[in-house]
Amino acid sequence: MDPASIGTTARVASSVVRPIIARLFVKEGRGAGLVDKPVRLSRWFGWGEKRSLSGLDMWKIARELVTAAVEANPHEPPVASDEREALADALAATLGALGELDMDDAQAVRLGHEDLARRLAAARPDATRDLSADAVVLYGSLLDLSCLHILHFFTQRSTFVAHAQVAQTRLLDETLRLLDALVDRIPRPGSADEEFETRYLAHIERKYGKLNIFGLDLSDPGQARWPLDTAYLNLELASHRVGGSPSASRRRVEEALADCHRAVLRGLAGSGKTTLMQWLAVSAAQNSFPDELAALRGRVPFVLPLRAVAQDPALPGPEQFLKAVGNILHGLQPEHWADRVLASGRGMVLVDGVDEVSESERPVVRRWLLDLVDLYPQSFFLVTTRPSAVETRWLDELDFAEFNLLPMSRDDVDRFVHRWHDAALTGVTEPEERLAVERCREALRGTLRQKHDLHRLATNPLMCALICALHRDRLTHLPERRMELYAAALTMLLVRRDKEREIPVPSGLAPTEEAQVQLLQRIAYWLIRNGRSEAAQNTAVRIIREKLPAMPDLASPDRAEDVFRYLLLRSGLLREPSAGTVDFIHRTFQDYLGAKAAVEAEDLGLLAEFGRDDQWDDVIRLAIGHARDGERARLLRALVELGDQTVDPQLRRRYHLLAAAALEHATTLDPAIRAMVTRRASALIPPATPADAEQLAGAGDIVLDLLPGPADLTPEQARATVMTVARIGGEAALHRLAAFKRVADRDVRQEVALSWPCFDARSFAEEVLSGLPVDDLVIQLSSHEQTACLALLDRAPHLALRGQALTGGLVDALMPLKVHSLRVEASGAVRFPLPSLAPLSGLSRLVLEACDVVTNLAVLGECRVAELGLHRLPEGTDLSFLARAANLRSLSLSCDHGIALPTVPLPQIGRLTLDCVLTDRPLADLAPLFPGLTALTLRLTCRNPQADVDLSPLRTLRRGQIDITLVDAGRVHGLDALPADRVEVRHEESAGPRHRTRTGFLRRRRAPETPGQ
Repeated sequence: MDPASIGTTARVASSVVRPIIARLFVKEGRGAGLVDKPVRLSRWFGWGEKRSLSGLDMWKIARELVTAAVEANPHEPPVASDEREALADALAATLGALGELDMDDAQAVRLGHEDLARRLAAARPDATRDLSADAVVLYGSLLDLSCLHILHFFTQRSTFVAHAQVAQTRLLDETLRLLDALVDRIPRPGSADEEFETRYLAHIERKYGKLNIFGLDLSDPGQARWPLDTAYLNLELASHRVGGSPSASRRRVEEALADCHRAVLRGLAGSGKTTLMQWLAVSAAQNSFPDELAALRGRVPFVLPLRAVAQDPALPGPEQFLKAVGNILHGLQPEHWADRVLASGRGMVLVDGVDEVSESERPVVRRWLLDLVDLYPQSFFLVTTRPSAVETRWLDELDFAEFNLLPMSRDDVDRFVHRWHDAALTGVTEPEERLAVERCREALRGTLRQKHDLHRLATNPLMCALICALHRDRLTHLPERRMELYAAALTMLLVRRDKEREIPVPSGLAPTEEAQVQLLQRIAYWLIRNGRSEAAQNTAVRIIREKLPAMPDLASPDRAEDVFRYLLLRSGLLREPSAGTVDFIHRTFQDYLGAKAAVEAEDLGLLAEFGRDDQWDDVIRLAIGHARDGERARLLRALVELGDQTVDPQLRRRYHLLAAAALEHATTLDPAIRAMVTRRASALIPPATPADAEQLAGAGDIVLDLLPGPADLTPEQARATVMTVARIGGEAALHRLAAFKRVADRDVRQEVALSWPCFDARSFAEEVLSGLPVDDLVIQLSSHEQTACLALLDRAPHLALRGQALTGGLVDALMPLKVHSLRVEASGAVRFPLPSLAPLSGLSRLVLEACDVVTNLAVLGECRVAELGLHRLPEGTDLSFLARAANLRSLSLSCDHGIALPTVPLPQIGRLTLDCVLTDRPLADLAPLFPGLTALTLRLTCRNPQADVDLSPLRTLRRGQIDITLVDAGRVHGLDALPADRVEVRHEESAGPRHRTRTGFLRRRRAPETPGQ
């Protein structure tokens, strides 16, 4: 039947539908309905526990609606007679979800009948699975019609108007509070500041709104730049904590940065540090941060590449930020504008590349940052660097959190490959060529799954893009070693690029690949020797002019400017970051070419000496690949001897590890030299700390043969060894890791389990998890590949879902695993309905870390858990469903908008933890709500700093221990009313969204303090 006819049929007269829908509602009370505030939908409908409507009654109501729709057009029935009962089943099931929606009547009316219908349909996604297309259309029309009448009933109830006014008042109060918080972030309309900011943010969006995607400009230079919102890949960070496991703290960028006000981000070359800064700048310019980073909305970004701002001896102050980076608007900014932006807390200072200034200049950079943070403590700061450029906790006294940018996981690599080829398809119109790109995509995915060495190279965005480009350019035939990949990339860029684009060579020039490489490597080596990342263009021209007499076939010296312009515009390796300057498209190519120049200049002694400087790490390793056998042996020997001679143990370790890491590129080598390097590396084994593990892993597969088994290691050494093996990855590493799965120490086995994302999910599950004692371990699931491997496990009593929603299908998969505790850390990007957890009969502990993305918390009333944690609760969440959780004994609640409390007594709760924000409303009396309470942990953050806090409402708690932490509180009242022997109160001060604890006790149970405390 025509869908339009079905829709017309469903528009049944209101006089028919109204009495049918009215039977859904319970009898109305009087007033605004505030006694049970907020008024949840479940209170208005007559089914469920101790209500008048049964499931059969619901089906009858739905059947009457279907009958009314059919009788409205008896000559052309919208659905066949044998399908009407199935349609009634679907409609009854969907309307039955009304009582589960976590909203009140005012919120439902504000939502509108169409969105309400969509919410109900999403709550019962399988309701229409067996219906025909015609029946699905009629189902949708009837559901819309029912929701329209339901909302009409709400607006006619005597309680609705009063309740809507109360809800509106609350919403207005919250809106005013948020506006008050943002008022200082917004310049006055019509002011010079406002006008300039509009232009400046638009310029930032245009400048950083596209990425250069390597390899997509072979036939069309316009394809080289890709929209950032499409290209940006949300990578993972690990908190850089002393003694901490990188795997244990893996979080996506948005989640990690949500909790900090200042951060240092460490990452290897090509790992995506600069791209992340670019994304932050554009998101600030567009004011488009996701909900996790809502605190950054309204910020004004200042992107400060240190290679640019450090050109002058004195680092710039705020008024010189734009000039220092060559921003064309710098002369137009209002006087003291940057100071006003930063002082008001609206600034976002993005300092990129501490490693790109010399080691002697880094203390100056640190003092500069110290001054900026001291002057502008409310602005957001992010600083990037290579891992070894500065020591751990370099900016700890300034309250900077530290993160490591992790290598891309297999899922990340797969997503990147998919997106790269999507971008390639945007420039392809011919069907046959599009099909070839698709085949290329699938072939590369298969190749990366089968070849670990190649996959390991692809775990940073730059190398992954390089591999994608070469794979397509070379018709799926790929080199597998890093040196060969770079050489192939140069050929692709320097020769094939112009041939594919059919661009003629300028008259009088004969730029062969070898000639271009010779000139580019001289520019690269000049930059490296001078500790620079960019040069003045006249310097590059001078370098070319000095070399041209030895290259008469290319051009005469007086054509140096023309040759430079050719390299800048045609090579694909150089770019113009600002007027009059030049740099390489990526530091990796600069290091590769500079290393080649150093070897050809026979500067092996110089290379070895600079092994003490982290900026030369990749240069030295790549030089080993460029060198001939004798040169390679001399350079490695020099590194080892310099390490032997130094009295500084850290420097000795650095030289010896650098030599070991360089063996990766030593295709042929004197066995005596290889043995000498290996002996020095083995002296650094076993690793004792996560930092040791990271350094050792940089040496690659050679380390695997040197690492001992678990028998003779301390727990700390065994744990660091597992970290090393995981970072190296691959089949050999997996076999090595399996030896550690039965050690007695729990922390070592936990580290083994945390290594899952570093390996192929199925291979790890079969070889490691299948025999791993897991009763005391937490197994983390962070990808669909891992979830698909659950059937391979016998049991997993403790599970954590990272970045995934908990679905009904996943609950079914967890049932055989005897899950005892479950933590769900779903991504804040997607809202999802929580399925029934009743099938997990053994589940006793459940923690939901992001309740604001869960659409139906009420389903937890059926849960039989003894411990429940609900965090990031939305304001006004109705927790009355907890009264049905008879087994619940321990409850933890957190909320950023007030104090989350149930509206009904919960006598079964013995232990309560509250982490909330203290507003102007007084602290509630908890005794009536929790009459069985025996232990209370309370953390209150004052919304208004230094606000007075009255603790006297807690005096009615007659038993149990009470631990209270007050953050940013002023005077404390009512402390004397609390029993001194059962109460401990401490005070903390915060520094922005991430708490920097300065703890002082207002009262302690244990009075005597140890010396020095």
